[in-house]
Amino acid sequence: MKITRPLPAPDAVEYDDASVLFDREEITGGLFRGLIVTALERDHVWIQSCRFSGCLFPACTLHSSHFTDVTFRNCDFSNADFSGCSFQRVEFLECKLVGANLSEATMQHVAFERCKAGFANFALGRLRYVGFARSVMRSAVFDECRFENVVFSRCDLTQGEFRGTRLRGLSLADSDIRGLRVGEVDSFELKGLKINALQAVDLVRMLGVEIED
Repeated sequence: MKITRPLPAPDAVEYDDASVLFDREEITGGLFRGLIVTALERDHVWIQSCRFSGCLFPACTLHSSHFTDVTFRNCDFSNADFSGCSFQRVEFLECKLVGANLSEATMQHVAFERCKAGFANFALGRLRYVGFARSVMRSAVFDECRFENVVFSRCDLTQGEFRGTRLRGLSLADSDIRGLRVGEVDSFELKGLKINALQAVDLVRMLGVEIED
């Protein structure tokens, strides 16, 4: 699966403070480095062709906002609220998303690489051409999601929740899925899921079957 990466702005403008994020409804072609953005609470902001590097957004809120052709590198979005947001051609590289709320988000051509996203909430999201690679996502929630061309590669999905989400065609063979949670073991979520032999043993234990040596 090939994810289309963000298209960079030809003439990016660097901002030395975060005021533009508070004042403008549309932000295009911006470059933000090492900013600490506190008390950001906004709705319906449009951010396009921007790059953020080493920025901190402690518990920020950006309800129902739109991100197109955006790169976040080494940014901290712990406990941020992105519920109802739209992401198109966006990449999160080495970012911290612990406890972030991305519920009801629409994602198309989005990459999460080497991120820390424990307890992140992706519930009720629509994910199309989305890749998660080498990311720690313990107890992340993917309940009632719609997946189309979604890939998890070498991720830690321990205690991850996938209730009500069809996993047919998805491969988790090289990820850690110990304690994976679904609605019912014999329900539709697991049908068509691709796993390795050792993972199959863990899923058998979910059925209450005891394996003798």
